[in-house]
Amino acid sequence: MTVELDTDIAVVGAGPAGLAAALAAAGAGARVTVLDEYPEPGGQFYKQLSSEFSVPERARLDDDYTKGDELLAAVRDAGVTLSPETLVWGSFEPGTLSVMQGHAAGTVRARSIIVASGAYERVVAFPGWDLPGVMTPGGVQTLVKNQQVAPRGRIVLGGSGPFLLAVAKSLIAAGAKPAVIYEATRPLEWLRHAPRLWGHWDRISEALHYRRLIAAAGVPVRFGRIVVRAEGDARLERVVLMECDGEGRPIPGTEQIERVDTLCIGYGFVPSVQLARLLGCTHRYELRRGGWVPEHNEEMESSVPSVFVTGEVAGIGGAHVALAEGRLAGLGAARRLGLQVADAAMADARQERLTRRRFGDLVNDVFALKPGVYDQIGDDTLVCRCEEVTARQIREAATEWGADVNFVKGVTRCGMGYCQGRVCGGMVEELTARTVGCSREAVGAFRVRPPLKPVQVGSLADLARE
Repeated sequence: MTVELDTDIAVVGAGPAGLAAALAAAGAGARVTVLDEYPEPGGQFYKQLSSEFSVPERARLDDDYTKGDELLAAVRDAGVTLSPETLVWGSFEPGTLSVMQGHAAGTVRARSIIVASGAYERVVAFPGWDLPGVMTPGGVQTLVKNQQVAPRGRIVLGGSGPFLLAVAKSLIAAGAKPAVIYEATRPLEWLRHAPRLWGHWDRISEALHYRRLIAAAGVPVRFGRIVVRAEGDARLERVVLMECDGEGRPIPGTEQIERVDTLCIGYGFVPSVQLARLLGCTHRYELRRGGWVPEHNEEMESSVPSVFVTGEVAGIGGAHVALAEGRLAGLGAARRLGLQVADAAMADARQERLTRRRFGDLVNDVFALKPGVYDQIGDDTLVCRCEEVTARQIREAATEWGADVNFVKGVTRCGMGYCQGRVCGGMVEELTARTVGCSREAVGAFRVRPPLKPVQVGSLADLARE
């Protein structure tokens, strides 16, 4: 069985950016199809409950559910076609996307493509990070939002960034109050950015709401500390933390041990650029916005004509940036098709995007990844868990083969496992750059090839036969 679909605009990703883009493009008269690999639309931010759940009182759910419901209702009312459980795994001709829908493989043809593939969490390895009980904050958030399941026992949050507060809020609402939050940055480091807060009153109010809720629940937030080691026999039992300096380097003599059953640790997000790279978009390295990001013009069109990028894939900025950029990309894609889009609407969308992006960049600067956190990756620490490659193997390969992560990948097999380097890729780039003594731009990124994610060989064979 094959899937064949023709549409004006194909949007890949049903998160805030993708849905906002679809709504704007459909409003301009385009036929829009949104492709998303998950059963329910909404992405990570507007993640909906599994369809297996029945909730008689939706008012008791988190505000994000309500906002997501409202956006989804508007998208459906605009006539947008939502195609859930549709994995985009390749592209072999301009304007086409190879998809897998259940066991059926097929092709989507579109006059314009909007990539709204979002982001994934940045992981920095440390000894013991592969123990059961160590999770990313987003993994916990997914369990709580989608399945209404929370980890048991003593929960500790660590790493850096405002997402830790959002996850803490979700855990508190689920009855699984965290014992403590360890934030790598310090409030004194934030002060130099204070003047840039002027005018962003809605975002300030939102942050204060999170902080008040967490304080009311009695969850302490301790600053300037990082997890340097996780310990346990069959699973996580305790973590070792140390105070860190302004560069994130552990300060000797400041060790403390925290008993913990579940550690949720993450250092922000990385743009999910695999599809954009496969489509041929030019990328640049911009640590401030998460790493490798596709270049685009003021209407979010990439270096490839009729391919637009929006939301976190275009640079980490948060849900408000994603919504603003989604609207701009949707209008831009519609205009690219020759549809009537008022200049005033485009100007308004551009201004909204700039305003939201300014605050997103401010948050990125406040919680910028400190280079010292990579110092805790000892030679025996696993970096690629899929292929069980250690930091020593990566350093030795970089020493022998030089500043090219793809040579390191070929020699060690790092990045060749199930996640295709999404977890370890950034660490391999950093370790290679440090070993050779060059920039992240110089070492490059893992090459992207189809399939972007695992697909069934039998389904591909059926596609070839038909």
